[in-house]
This record gives sequence, C-alpha cells and structure tokens, in this order.
Amino acid sequence: MEESLALLIVGGVLSFMGIVMNAIPVKFDDDILGTLGALGSDASEKEKTLRNFIAQLRIVIGGLALTLGFIAIYNRDLPTADAENLLISMGVGFILTMGIIVSGLLRGFVDRLIVPPMVIFSVLSAICFYAGLM
Repeated sequence: MEESLALLIVGGVLSFMGIVMNAIPVKFDDDILGTLGALGSDASEKEKTLRNFIAQLRIVIGGLALTLGFIAIYNRDLPTADAENLLISMGVGFILTMGIIVSGLLRGFVDRLIVPPMVIFSVLSAICFYAGLM
C-alpha cells in the first residue's frame, strides 16, 4: 500500500471519529450511563453532572483524534522515508492506546473490555505498519 493512501485512510478515519465524538459525545457513553441509571428523566443532579463531565472528556478525546487525523491527511505528501516514519510512529501510538484501554480492565476501572476502539485501532495500526514497513 502506498504511504500517501495509508495516511489518507488513517487520517480520514481519525477525523471522522473526532467529528462524531464532538457532535454527539453523550451518545458514545449511552450504554455505560444507561446501566448506571443516569439516562432517565429521574436522574439525580449528581448523575447529570457526571454525564456532562464524561461528555466533556469525550469532546477532548475527539479533538485529539481530529488533530491526529489532520496531521495524517496534511502530511500525506511527505517523502517516502518520512511518511514511513510517520506511519510507524502512528502504528506504535495505536498499540500504546490499545494497551491503555486494556489497562483499564486490568486495573478494575471497567468490568468488560470496550471492543469497538480495540477493533478500530487494530485495523489502523495494521494499515500503518503494512504501509510503513513494506
């Protein structure tokens, strides 16, 4: 796979994730908060505050995803060696991100592994390593 195409794919996925996380941050957390009972109209003020705080964190995470997506798209025309270094760096970063997600389970912060980001980051890291090392 050509480096510029890989950077465009990775940048597009990350940018889309960042836009959606900023557009509807609460929707990303509906399942978790629904089990806590914070989604109903009878939610306490404390639960509503917690929901808003989590939504704000989701917006920040979405902003970081959008930033990385912009960096990947903007740098898609780098010389081959530089593009390969960027792709490998992003691949390592995605693996670190997956490790941090798993650490939340190991440390007892959550009782189940969150699958969608693991799948997304696995695919993105595979694309990065494939294009960066071939």
